[in-house]
Amino acid sequence: MKNITTRQFSILGDCGKIYQFMLDIYERDWRNGVAAPFFEYAYSSFSYWMDISYSYKNRIWEDNGEIVAFCFYENPVTDICFSLKPGYEELAPEMIAYADEHMPKKDGKNQLTLSGGQTALINAAKELGYRQVYELDDMQFDFEDVLDYPLPEGFHFVKPEEYDMDKISKCCWKGFDHEETEGAWDHQYEQNNYQQQVAPPCNKGA
Repeated sequence: MKNITTRQFSILGDCGKIYQFMLDIYERDWRNGVAAPFFEYAYSSFSYWMDISYSYKNRIWEDNGEIVAFCFYENPVTDICFSLKPGYEELAPEMIAYADEHMPKKDGKNQLTLSGGQTALINAAKELGYRQVYELDDMQFDFEDVLDYPLPEGFHFVKPEEYDMDKISKCCWKGFDHEETEGAWDHQYEQNNYQQQVAPPCNKGA
């Protein structure tokens, strides 16, 4: 018998639990919610671009102590995401209603970020008056296929232990168009070295 309870998210106590929950319910088409690294990159790394001051508004649904649903924001704080375990679709209206009433808004509005397969949540959002405003395609590469493309002239691969973090940071600064609004790269953010130090090693077969 289901025994559903709800509680607010604790950024210090729940990051690992939510990460595991997202791993457990993951499907490649995101029908149960975004992939775990999507959440982990924003919250667990305390990224400089992520405003975590509203994280107490994120909400967890549990069944006899087991996490079965999660409503949270990403960046901007008005973008609201949902993770829902299969078999608990009846929670969808409550989750949408919670997001509509309690999650951060700007000028009285927020945006629900839903994947095409999240049918119960999409229907609940429509019932509450939400409408689709745009759609994005998520591109994935199957690593069972061979990834073997020659690099353009002047480019080469660098071994992980030999790369230059400053060059990577500068590349990301330019690649995400920060120069247009914040000027040239001048070591504005030094968190990249920290993120690299705390990131788990990636081994073949992992």
